[in-house]
This record gives sequence, C-alpha cells and structure tokens, in this order.
Amino acid sequence: MSAATSNTSTKRLILVTGAGRSGTSTIAGVFARLGFHVPLPVLKANASNPRGFYESWWPVKFHNRLTKRAGIELTDGQPNAAHLVAKALDEKARTSLRSWLSEQFSGNDLVMVKDPRAAWAPSLWSETAQELGVSIGYVTMIRHPSEVVGSRSTYYGARRPALSERQFDIRNLCGWINQNLTLERETRSQARVFVSYAGLLADWRSSIGHVFDGLSLPASLLTPAAAAEIDAFIEPSLRRHGQDWGDRDLPPALVDLAEQTWAALEANAEAAVPTSDSAAVFDEISAGYEQLYSDAAAIAQDHTATRARLALKRGRREGRREVQEAIAERRLSRRIRRKVGGVLSAAKGRLTKG
Repeated sequence: MSAATSNTSTKRLILVTGAGRSGTSTIAGVFARLGFHVPLPVLKANASNPRGFYESWWPVKFHNRLTKRAGIELTDGQPNAAHLVAKALDEKARTSLRSWLSEQFSGNDLVMVKDPRAAWAPSLWSETAQELGVSIGYVTMIRHPSEVVGSRSTYYGARRPALSERQFDIRNLCGWINQNLTLERETRSQARVFVSYAGLLADWRSSIGHVFDGLSLPASLLTPAAAAEIDAFIEPSLRRHGQDWGDRDLPPALVDLAEQTWAALEANAEAAVPTSDSAAVFDEISAGYEQLYSDAAAIAQDHTATRARLALKRGRREGRREVQEAIAERRLSRRIRRKVGGVLSAAKGRLTKG
C-alpha cells in the first residue's frame, strides 16, 4: 500500500477500478457481500458478465460525459488522456459528483463505487471524498494483458466493424498499458491496493486479506455468512482466456512494454508494501510507452498526410473530368437546341406558305 492521506472518518469509500475486463466486477461483487452499499441502479448482467457488473449507472454516465468532452475513450491509448479529462472538468461536474456522493453516504458508512472509467479521474474522487470528510481507498484490479485483449475481442470486437482484428487488438493493448500506468501514477499518494484477478479466483480469502490490510478495513466485515456468500459467488470457470499471446499479430515492442507493465503491477499486488523503487520502475515504463506512442503517431501522421495528398490529387482529377463532362454536355445540349430550333423554324415556314 502507498502512503495514505490522513483521514480517520468512519465513512469509507472504496473505488474499484482498473482496465476493463480485469475482474473489477468480481471484486465489486465481493464488496457488496461484505456489506458495502452499491448505489442503484446498476448495469444489468449479460453474457459477458453473467454474475453481474455491480457498476452503478450514475458514475458511468458521469464519466462518459467527461470522457466525451475530453475526446477520449474508455480504453484509450493517449498518454495524456488523464490530462485531457482534467482539462474537461468544470465546477458544474465537481458539484454534481459532490452532491451525488453525499447522497450515497446519507444513512451509509460504507460505499463501494466500481467503474473502470474512474481510472482517468481518480484525483477528482479523492478531492471530493476529502471535501465530504470521507476516507477513500482504491482497489485496482489487474489481469494479464493477453487475457484482457482476448476478452475484449470476444465480447466487444463486433462493436467496431470498421477496425480489423489487428487494429482492435492494438488499440486495446495500448489502452491496457496506458490505463494501468495512468492509474498507478495518479494514486500514489492515496490508500490503494492492487489485486490480481487470477489470485482472487484461486484464493479469494488471501486476496481479501491483502485488501483489508492495505486499506485498514475492519476484519469484522468478513462474517461467516459473508464468507459463505462469497464462496458461492466466486466462479473460477468464468476466467475464459489464458495468459498467452497465441497467434495475435501485435507489434513486439508493444507486447514487450505490456509484459513490463504486467510484471511491475504483479510485483505491487504480491508485495505487502511496494518497494522503494516501484515508482521509478513505472516511470521508466511510462517513458518508453510515451516514446513508442509518439513514434507511431508520427508514422501514422506521415501515412495519413500521404493518403490525403493522393486523395486530393484524385479529387482534382475527378473534379476536372466532371467539369469537362459538364461543359461537353452543355455544348451538346446547345447544338441539339439549335438543330431542333432550325427544324421547327423550317417547319413553321412551310406551314405559313401552305
């Protein structure tokens, strides 16, 4: 756990986040069974998440408005995505979150909010919680990137027909790297824990013990009844993708950065207290990712500019051809009108003589 801000309030907010498809719904379901209030209404269960999302509608809509205004997506590869969201924030948004969160603590001391989108604005939540006198703790779910990419391809790939499978995978892998690096950097001053999805499914008691220790939660929350409910809720068979890249056609440099990020995240999840050089490791990976993204953007810009020039030249040729065809058609039309006019005039003269 990182250094936590000092707050002895009995009101506790747990913010569950992490890259989408990393097990956030599973840990959120555990918190619900530990007695945390989950703001209603929530997203309904579906084939991609048959045990339920535990994702409250209000934060989803709130974050969607912010990300739309900022011009980013839920899974976004832009290294400055969090900065763009921060620029999109205004007092109206801050007031809206403060009002909603205050309502959730009316009659509730323990509240859990789960939304992967919160990864782009964690400081907003910590600032709001502090204003309300609420202690906040971050639970970041981590899952091997190959599993996440595979899961997103299975359940969400059809939603992006304009992208090839390779393009979709690359965008998702960039988003996974960027979202995790951003979340780690933006929560360093907060009470936080990293939880492995695989570890949670294999031995949830150990994982929850790690969460309790890291966020100083009372052990009394894990009652025998709660433990029995969690036993029935956790379903390891729902982990349907393996930790291998298979035959996915991904850039080796990007895969290497993803593996570095995963190793650093896993080390933080397994350690009771992150090592002193943990931040430096993540910063080095972030610098590498930013450089790779910048290089790729420059190449893409050159490619786009070339295609634009070719399209412009083609458009000019087609435009000239259309103009020439129009002129020729107009000339033909005039000749036909003159010929028809001559025929009518001659016919009129014959009728007059007759």
